[in-house]
Amino acid sequence: MKRTIPIALAALMVAGAAQAQNITLTHEAGSAGGASDISAKNLAEIAAANNIATIQVQAGKTLTKSVLQVAQGKTDIAASPFVLRFLMSRGLGPYSGVGKEEGKKLSDNLRLLYPYHIASFYLIAFQSSGIDSYEKLKGKTVHNGPPRGAALVTARQMIALTTGLREGKGYTGRQIAWGQASSIFLDGSVDATLRPGTNPAEFMPVFAAAGKVNMISVPKAKYESPAWKKYLKAPGNVEHVIPVEELSHYGDKVRVISEDGKFRTIANACGDMVHKRMDKGLAKALTAGFIKNLPNLYRKAAFAKSSQFGNVDDETMGICKSGVKFHPGAIEAWEEAGYKIPACAKP
Repeated sequence: MKRTIPIALAALMVAGAAQAQNITLTHEAGSAGGASDISAKNLAEIAAANNIATIQVQAGKTLTKSVLQVAQGKTDIAASPFVLRFLMSRGLGPYSGVGKEEGKKLSDNLRLLYPYHIASFYLIAFQSSGIDSYEKLKGKTVHNGPPRGAALVTARQMIALTTGLREGKGYTGRQIAWGQASSIFLDGSVDATLRPGTNPAEFMPVFAAAGKVNMISVPKAKYESPAWKKYLKAPGNVEHVIPVEELSHYGDKVRVISEDGKFRTIANACGDMVHKRMDKGLAKALTAGFIKNLPNLYRKAAFAKSSQFGNVDDETMGICKSGVKFHPGAIEAWEEAGYKIPACAKP
């Protein structure tokens, strides 16, 4: 009997590992090379290395649709800007066709594993264009995101709040899928781009190689205006003010324009979300693996720390104002690792 017990336990462990290997999950992310893409690929590596699951990652997705598919139970995991969960819960914006009642029901299905800043927004133009301020977007053609999604909503609102210009009146907006976003800037199809990116952003060296570039901050007076302050408090939005020196790694070909040495913009809070029906043990294992491997993620991606991976602070991440709730399995993983989950983020 003394010898059969460990053999039985070993058999159970082998069976458990085999069962875990048979779990296949889908994970959708935004632009390739960005925070959500790195996050998804990192989780896939962790899940495979620890026999948790096989995760099939697809990048370049419009997250408006990806988040809805998680809520509907059609996709297992998706990078989910918090503003999308908020809009879905009210049947607003890209979810107006879903309706308020169904939108609330669907949004209640979403549960967070871990949060991060998916991106901050940067207004970029070649210096040859003469665009060195938001005001000079008047009459120009601006790439402002994919055909639908949180990035497009944010870019439009940033221009409107800073200049009063509206797409179709003050400037021409150009939308295109993320896979072609750099191409239309480089070939001169647009005069400027207002797009999300990490710091450093993978597209900036490509832009700078093609010519000298301006990276333009929101003016201080506008940023501190009542309208902007209200916007920064909206669900999904996080204030992002950094010293210009933190962008100096781009080199001499990138001129960072700010009147006082501070670069002001907005960051979108996000997180990898699952359906609330995901097995608690599975959600816990995925989250615990993510937490344990944070040092590797920091080494893997230069922008990982600035993207706030590993931070569950409500003030920094804007979790509660968006109505986001953690998965119970994720809560256990975070708390066992010594982190405090805000009470308002517990289902």
